[in-house]
Parts: sequence; C-alpha cells; structure tokens
Amino acid sequence: MQLIIFSNILTPRIKYIFNFIFKDILKTEIEFTGNSQYFLQSENIKISYGDEPLGEELFFKSTPLLFSNKLENIKPKTVSFGEYQVPFPVDRSALPFDVFAASFFMISRYEEYVHQQNTEEAFKASKSYQHKWRLLNKPVIDEWALMVKSIIMKKYPNFKFQEKKFQHQPTIHFNMLTHLPEGFLNRAKFIFSAVFKKENNYLNAKFDRLTGIGINNEQVLDQVEEMFTSKKSNALYFVGFPDVSMDYIRTDRISKTLNNQSLGLLRPCASNNQKMTEIKEGLMKLKKVYPNLIKLTSQQLDVLKFPICYLNILNSGITADYSMGYENVTGFRAGTCTPFNWYDLQLEKVTPLVVNSYCLTDHTLQFLTREAAIKEIHQCIDAVKVVNGTFYSSWNLKSLSDHPKYRKLKSVFKEMLHYAGN
Repeated sequence: MQLIIFSNILTPRIKYIFNFIFKDILKTEIEFTGNSQYFLQSENIKISYGDEPLGEELFFKSTPLLFSNKLENIKPKTVSFGEYQVPFPVDRSALPFDVFAASFFMISRYEEYVHQQNTEEAFKASKSYQHKWRLLNKPVIDEWALMVKSIIMKKYPNFKFQEKKFQHQPTIHFNMLTHLPEGFLNRAKFIFSAVFKKENNYLNAKFDRLTGIGINNEQVLDQVEEMFTSKKSNALYFVGFPDVSMDYIRTDRISKTLNNQSLGLLRPCASNNQKMTEIKEGLMKLKKVYPNLIKLTSQQLDVLKFPICYLNILNSGITADYSMGYENVTGFRAGTCTPFNWYDLQLEKVTPLVVNSYCLTDHTLQFLTREAAIKEIHQCIDAVKVVNGTFYSSWNLKSLSDHPKYRKLKSVFKEMLHYAGN
C-alpha cells in the first residue's frame, strides 16, 4: 500500500515538494493523480491538496504558491505555531498552514531569487524570513515532514514508513600552494605573477610561514586522517587552486595523502558567464591531482547568488554541491538537513544538481569560547538527530592544525566527531 496524492492541477512545484517530503525525507512511495474518481476509488492512503476535500481523505488546504509558474515578490502572511511563526496560514486543514508551500518557499530559496532580481548585494541571513520567523536554527522542513507522518499514522496506524538514519559528514577545505619553479625565465614570470595577481598565493603563504601562522597542508592532512581512523565515516575534502600553471603547484604528496578520499573543487561559483572558464580550469587541475575522480562535487564559501552560481556549476558537469549555508551564521539556510535536488525557479524545473546543506562553519565558532562553541555544535547535532537527517559542517584545514591560534577549534572538532558518534 502506498500514498496517493490528489490535486486538480499537478504543477512541477507540487510534484517537486511532495516528492521531497514523502520520498526523500519520509522514505515512502507516492502516486499523483488529478482524476477525482480514480482517487476516490483507490484503496491506497489518500491525501488531497486543494481548496476543498473530496471525501474522508486527509486534506491539506492549499495556497496559490505551488500553482503558480511565476517568480513574484510576495510577502507571506504568518500565523503562530508553537514557539515560532509559520507562513501561508490556512483554515479547515490538517495543519493550520500550507506546509507544502512553506517548505517549497524555503528549499527553493524563493526570497533569494527575488533579492537578486532587485539588488546585486549579497543576501544576508539576518534579512531572511527564517530569521524573522525564528526558524533558522531548525531543519524545520524535516520537522514538518515528521508532523505530516504523525498525522498519517494517527488516521492509518497500519501504514509503514521506512526509517532514515542520522549521518554526519564534515567537509574540510584548503588551497593548494604554489612553489618557485626552476629556471631564471620561469622564476621571473612566476614572481611577476605573485606580485600582481592575487590568485597567486605564493607571497601570502611565505608571509604566513614567516609569521608562524602558515601550515603544512600535507602534515595537517595526515593528522586529520588519524582522527578518522576509528570513525565510521571520512571527511569530504574541497581543494582550491591558485590561478597559475600546474607546473607551479606541487601535487605529489597531496595526491598520495588524499588517495581514496572524497575530493571536490573549492570556490567554483562564477558570478557571471565570463568566469565559467575558471570553474573548468579548476576541474582540470583537480583531475590532475586525483585522476580517478568520477563524481564532481563543489563547495562555495563566498557569496552564493541565485540562480547564476548553480547554473554555472551545473553547466560545468558538477553533480553535487555543498555550498548551501551561511559562512558567518549558524543555521539551516534551506530549512532542511536532507540532501535535495535544486529546483530552478526561472526554468520551473527540477535539476540534477544535488544540494547538501551545512549548518555551521569554523568561522562562526572561532569567536566563541570553547564551552559556547561546543554548546552550539551539540544543539545543531541534536536538531539533526531528532529528524534523522545529515549533519554537515564546514572547516578550514588550518583550523585543525596544532598551531596555538587554532588549538581551540581543533579540540572542538574532535568533540564534534565524538558527539556525532561517527
């Protein structure tokens, strides 16, 4: 027995969000129909979405958002729901708000699309509706999905859902360093590049070494790998490349250290089409470090703009991205801790790009005391464990080094691994 979903009009938005909630989060099969007679005669568990129920089925009243195919500057009305506000209030429904429209509004980053239409400024967490509604610190779509599950189980106690399991996936990023090449002419070109091109990190790296804050990437990677020796999962690494020839980048030891590890491209998001070549060049360099790479993944920790960033990532052949989060604020940017396929609101279609959302970074923790940082981590992990989601976090490799400046962060990272139980 499976769930059958009825709606008079089955739009791409409706199919997308119902599939995400029921198939991806609740792990059950669903069938869609717009045929009322077929729906009423079906022996499956019935759910309808619209203006009025058809019979005795579970009924969720709809609002206009999921029936639209336009991107509009909407300002959702809200209603109190427990300790927070929820958008798209309805009456005479299984829930006092349109849970499917609310979930779609968040996961599609609807407000960020509208924001980018109106300004070139970066979208800030403090400006988000989730912050305003006090929802940012919750994987609220997953929580709502479990509420829907509870409503179904109350009416149909014999219906079985498959269970998800909590997972933990830390991501660690670093930049490859350049080195002085052989030969007078090559060295002259290289030094010129180091002075006048900010992408050439040679002088910065030298300065960091002289002042004591520079790290040995290979050495720290070895130390990190030791932390995962007895763990169930491994870190996912993202590597950034300076804008120089591969002849100026040492890759041998990195390639050996990261052999058989999951590896992706750092900072692939080009803000305009002219920079598409940067992504492709970065992917070519990544494949030279890791020739056996099959699945292309990426992470962008700078400004993430919709939809241009994800369009460029898709057009580069990248199939999974780990950029969905706020670098400076802890929280669930897309309202979920379950991986999802990106929905392009301009083309109104589901894309093959799988988005994995992180909820905290070492950048947000470095300004806290050790006790406050650990509390922040425990709260995030607990929120994800409750809904059996995936807990993603983002760390700079240098934060896990033995340098006194990063000792607290390394200690906090170890506590995170322990508390997550991987």
